Amino acid sequence: MLRLSWLISMGISLFGVMIIQHFFTVKPDEVANGGNLGALGMALVAPFILLSLFTTYRFFIESSRHAKDHMMRMIYFVFGVALVIVLIYYANDYKADVFARLGGDTKTVGSQIYGFPLLNEYTNSIFINFYTFGIVHTIIGLAGAVLGMLRPVKPSETDNLNEQ
Repeated sequence: MLRLSWLISMGISLFGVMIIQHFFTVKPDEVANGGNLGALGMALVAPFILLSLFTTYRFFIESSRHAKDHMMRMIYFVFGVALVIVLIYYANDYKADVFARLGGDTKTVGSQIYGFPLLNEYTNSIFINFYTFGIVHTIIGLAGAVLGMLRPVKPSETDNLNEQ
């Protein structure tokens, strides 16, 4: 049941993140009218993301606590670290691509976003995108897996759960 609730919460929050990235970010060839509508989208999606983070943490802590062999626990850890490294690489590449399309960052004279705050209607997708979603969830999953490795289920707890 925990796996199903984890998958549902991940799906709903990822859908919200993709909506913000697609609909609340102004493309470089368009002109923004002022204000950041992405802030409204972020406010609406934030509770679902927080729920998804909590469910991810809980899923990985329980999963690593109940893993029978130590190899599975190490696979969680190694795969999680590798996934964070890959996602950070792609997030930086995506950020550089967005700034290149805008002609530079907020401090580059002549760029489309010169003088804007770093989080603006053109750069929402740098901060709220698939890669940052994956990075945050992977780090939370890693934290849960490590805590589950440090506090595995004791045999007496397993016996009590089976009796009920």
